[in-house]
Amino acid sequence: MALAYKRLEERAIKDNTYRSYLQTLRALEIEDLPVKEATTRELGRRLSTIITQSTRRKHAVNLQACLGVKVPTPAPKQKVYVLPSVQDVKDAFADSKYRPHVYGMTFAGMRIGESLVNQPTMGNVLNIDRQRTPQNAITPAKTTGPVIIPDWFVDEYATYELGSINHATVYRGVKRRAKKELGIELNPHALRHLFATNLVQLGAPPEVLRRQMRHHDVAVSLRYYVQTTEADITAVMAKFA
Repeated sequence: MALAYKRLEERAIKDNTYRSYLQTLRALEIEDLPVKEATTRELGRRLSTIITQSTRRKHAVNLQACLGVKVPTPAPKQKVYVLPSVQDVKDAFADSKYRPHVYGMTFAGMRIGESLVNQPTMGNVLNIDRQRTPQNAITPAKTTGPVIIPDWFVDEYATYELGSINHATVYRGVKRRAKKELGIELNPHALRHLFATNLVQLGAPPEVLRRQMRHHDVAVSLRYYVQTTEADITAVMAKFA
């Protein structure tokens, strides 16, 4: 579709994003599809031939960006991790150089980039508003807002001098340490899932969860971050009279 290619050329996008858009046009075989035939119905039909939900979602998002046409977009699937206990994480990283980053993710729900910079503080509140990108630039955080942290963590966080370690180093370091000390595969983003899941297990109301996760909608927190196991359900049902 000449129109799609023209729109791509006119946009200031990264090379990898450009290649991803091209991949979508080719995967759905719409490179030569006349513009008048690129209806929502036809594009939806072609998307339906993609079996994997995550791949179908990626192509749907790319189509909307390329053509500005709304097409059926599958909801993202929740990533499920093997989560250790908060105490196990605390102990495993107590003497690690990645302690500031891991504790920031586990006890304040930070993303990895947010854990790489010192956030403004006021008492027991972290006003998370910045992040360090993989390219080592300081930019606004993906979502901003105040997060209340445990009292014991307040004084400790004040001692942190962050910024000397980059994304990749922390990511690899966390995975190696978790494998060695906990015997599981654990990446930094899983610690944000652990933060959300722990809040719910501690009895946090939905609004508390939403604010602590810095989400606009608590449904995002509950659907994509809080993990529920059969053991959790069994424990609740055991309390029924």
